[in-house]
Amino acid sequence: MQRESPLSGIRVVDLSRVFAMPYVGAYLADMGAEVIKIDTHHAAFIDTTRTLTGPYPDNDPGKEFWNRAGTYQTLNRGKRSLTLDLRSEPGMAILLDLISISDVVLENFTPRVTRRFGLDYPSLQTVRPDLVLVSNTGYGHSGPWSDFGAMASALEPTHGAGAFMGYLEPDAEGTLVPSETPNKIGNSYTDFLACWSAQMAIMAALYRRALTGQGTWIDLAMYQNGVSFLGEGLLDYAFNCRSTRRLGNRHESMSPQGCYPCQGQDRWVVLTVRHDQDWQAFCNALGQTDLAADSRFADPISRHRHQDQLDKIITAWTGSKTQEEVVAILQSYGIPAAPVLDGEQMLSDQQLRSRGLFETVEHPESSGIGRREYLGRGWKLSEADVSIRGPAPNLGEANDYVLEEVLGLSDSQVKPLKGDGVIGEELAGGSAPGVVPLQRQAELGWIADYRENFLP
Repeated sequence: MQRESPLSGIRVVDLSRVFAMPYVGAYLADMGAEVIKIDTHHAAFIDTTRTLTGPYPDNDPGKEFWNRAGTYQTLNRGKRSLTLDLRSEPGMAILLDLISISDVVLENFTPRVTRRFGLDYPSLQTVRPDLVLVSNTGYGHSGPWSDFGAMASALEPTHGAGAFMGYLEPDAEGTLVPSETPNKIGNSYTDFLACWSAQMAIMAALYRRALTGQGTWIDLAMYQNGVSFLGEGLLDYAFNCRSTRRLGNRHESMSPQGCYPCQGQDRWVVLTVRHDQDWQAFCNALGQTDLAADSRFADPISRHRHQDQLDKIITAWTGSKTQEEVVAILQSYGIPAAPVLDGEQMLSDQQLRSRGLFETVEHPESSGIGRREYLGRGWKLSEADVSIRGPAPNLGEANDYVLEEVLGLSDSQVKPLKGDGVIGEELAGGSAPGVVPLQRQAELGWIADYRENFLP
């Protein structure tokens, strides 16, 4: 029996750009929704992931570089592309007509922009009363900071994440102590939080609409979202007035715990010793049973106090073995341990491949991209068809489809839109971004390494 797609029949208008909400749209497309990306062919206003962020296949932007960027392909897979110049009255009229027959709208403008363009929730309710609107902003549509623009990398310090992130550094005596320098979690971490949260909220809103017939405005503030994920550090201060110190790779109570180098270039393992039973097993695994009788390491408190000395012992042992050997030995003794995988290892990981996490997509021949693999989802549905439906759309590839088949415009109505620059299929203005050879990127530290002709 053919499996249904969970969101078959749902139409999504994606007005968003860059990362968080475009990725939401990609997931909705995976689940069978028709997601129409509102693009523009004017370079000054185009989604920057189309033109600036890359990476490009074989490090080559190509002639139609606006259709080849890897980041754009990932975040917009399975969508359709309608180009509209929203500065024009015809462009805005077409957008509102499309919204009137759609179910979900994704946008990440600041509140003042949505009000000026008439894309705020009260205005769109008059267009589609049961609409589900997702407004993703830095600080929400209320409060004293509501009109401030924001991006994920700048939000991390404001919602406190940087205060918990940081490495240990040696002091004057050589003892590792918490660094005084805050650190980022990773690349635009708050974008991912917003993406996952928005998906959950959309499903709840669609379920509510099915029950009541009513629409919903999802007012998503990335600032709040980031704070809500701080967890124990925030609770520790709220209940104990105690600021959690930066731990690097260590743990507040369990020791040893850390990330240790192995044989080979940039090969590491992580491990944790949770209690005295683990400690005894760990000493046996290292073949150093005398450590169990060492007074410096006799109990959890002592081990925690002398972890610098422990780290030297562990580093000497892990450094004498391969990553695979260290993990196999420790796990055989019941010690929590795992390899730190780099990009090549992750793409070749047999667990992920057996689960089908990487899905193959065939791109249009004109793009020159060929067959490529994309990251799927961390979950499966037993009775539903959820999969990447296709590549990201070429610029304006669905102009005729949306305008003529969906909205019912005649050919005589569409032609002036092309002539006036309201719609288009080639980038107007702008130029191909420059690229730096991969070897030079490695020398500059932009990338750790690269592989030519890599096959997982």
